[in-house]
Amino acid sequence: MTRFTEYYGQFQSVRGRWTGLPAWARTIVLIAALPGLALMALSLLAFLVSLFALLLLTVPVYSALKGLTGGRAIEPTATIEPFAGGRRSKTVDSTVVD
Repeated sequence: MTRFTEYYGQFQSVRGRWTGLPAWARTIVLIAALPGLALMALSLLAFLVSLFALLLLTVPVYSALKGLTGGRAIEPTATIEPFAGGRRSKTVDSTVVD
């Protein structure tokens, strides 16, 4: 918990220094941060494109294999009976040895 308060204090300190800057200085910092923000947006876009490509390649293969195999689901080999409720009691015999 002490680390959390330490990090929160550091965040508040940075926030105070940021809001303490004049408006023109904040604008310059924002302009300097624009290339990094653009790279971050492009990396997010690249991730989304690669995810779409993955789905574009795998969904047809999955559909074809499902059609080839007949799309059968695996039959369960054992049945599980739901517990009807109430309390099950067992008699336990025990011996205490000193």
